[in-house]
Amino acid sequence: MSAVPKPYITPEQYLALERQAQYKSEYFAGEIFAMAGASPEHNLISGNTFGVLWSQLRDQPCTPYGSDQKVRSTPEHYA
Repeated sequence: MSAVPKPYITPEQYLALERQAQYKSEYFAGEIFAMAGASPEHNLISGNTFGVLWSQLRDQPCTPYGSDQKVRSTPEHYA
């Protein structure tokens, strides 16, 4: 028995769907994956890490962002 092929989702289609979604998801290579919620421990660690980064980079030309910031990378970034 063969698997049903999944339709390819373009980045533009993903962003349009994501704007209306009730839950967070991740886009990779034409597929959308549901994101699991984080534990309280994970949120505490990431919050503390962000706080330290923010205080260290406050007067620098860099800006740290939290986990809700969307980013787009190109294949050359994977090497």
